[in-house]
Formats: sequence, C-alpha cells, structure tokens
Amino acid sequence: MREQDLAYKIKRYLDMGTGKVDRATAEKLFRARQAALARQKIASGGLRLAGVGNFPLDFALPGLRFGLVVVALTLAVLGASVWHEFEKAAEYEEIDSALLADDLPINAYLDRGFQAWLEQHSSQL
Repeated sequence: MREQDLAYKIKRYLDMGTGKVDRATAEKLFRARQAALARQKIASGGLRLAGVGNFPLDFALPGLRFGLVVVALTLAVLGASVWHEFEKAAEYEEIDSALLADDLPINAYLDRGFQAWLEQHSSQL
C-alpha cells in the first residue's frame, strides 16, 4: 500500500469520527491544540514553514563544520612546522656550542676536510 493511499484512508476515518464528537469534546480538543501550538511556538522561537524547518541553520552547519576542520588542520600543520624549526634551532645550537667549547685552532675551521668531518659528525649527534 502506498503512503498516499494510507494517508487518504486515515483522513477519511478521522473525518467520519468528527461527526460523532460532541461540542464540549471538540472545544477541549481545540484548546489543547492551541496550547500545544503555543508551546511549540515558545520552544522553537516561532512558527516555521512545513518542510523548511531550520533551513539557514541546516545550510550553514555543514559549511561551519568544514571551516572548523580546515582551521584545525591549518593550525596543526603550522604547529608542526614551528616545532620542526625549534628542533632544527636546538640542533644547530648544540653543534655551535660543541664547536665553541672545542680547543681546535682556527686553521682547522678553515680546512676543507674539516667541513666534511664536521658534516659527518654532526649527522651522528
């Protein structure tokens, strides 16, 4: 059975039943409906069109979530880059302090072979 057929049958049975409801019961149902609509209006901040709902909010939330993810990833990449630069600076500081604390003559630093030795030993630190 299709949904439209089911809805039509339910509507027909409800319409048939309204003829049997007395006036006092109809008034109670009307007041209960009005009270329910008032509560819904207070809870939702206003009446909305059927099928539209929170259209602006539903439309903006996926974009907002995507934006937050992009910002978080950007901050993570920047944080990793800064951390890597601090690590390199600490490594260079260690090499510089080792060179300054050493008792090598100035000619050793000018020697081309010393540069090769320095690169070899700095990679081992």
